[in-house]
Amino acid sequence: MKKLGKPSKLSHKLEHAALLEARGELSFIDIANTVNLTPAYYSQKRKNSEMYKLRVQYHRKELENRHYDASALLQKRFDEEAPKAFETIAQLHKGADRDTTRLGAAKEILDRSSIAPAKDRGRESGEGGITIQIGVKKVENIMAALADVGDTETIDLLEGEYEEST
Repeated sequence: MKKLGKPSKLSHKLEHAALLEARGELSFIDIANTVNLTPAYYSQKRKNSEMYKLRVQYHRKELENRHYDASALLQKRFDEEAPKAFETIAQLHKGADRDTTRLGAAKEILDRSSIAPAKDRGRESGEGGITIQIGVKKVENIMAALADVGDTETIDLLEGEYEEST
């Protein structure tokens, strides 16, 4: 992570304003009010002061680095705890008194295994967009609803798609 050189020589109020702007949480007027500057003066400094612009850039980079570092630390902790969590699930799978607990643990293990089915079950993506696979009963209900409203064009289209896929 490349660090920017720390510019200096801004007033305390403008330094605080640069930090608030870098955070992106407050509006222009709210920043001016928070640091006790007139909006006109603050606007002029924002537009014309290279030092102010550098400070905003510096603070943004520092905030990005902190976020990156915190995310990496959190991911590391998850990775460290994963084997212990798996052991807990495995113990429940092997030794829980209730069948529902053992079944739930078994499902958790299978859902995370390399042989688990894809998360987007029932969907396939292809050149023609997305195909949603639904049960025969649902198809019959959809067809009946379309017939009730007299939408023969959609029925014909769906029947053609169904025949192609079987």
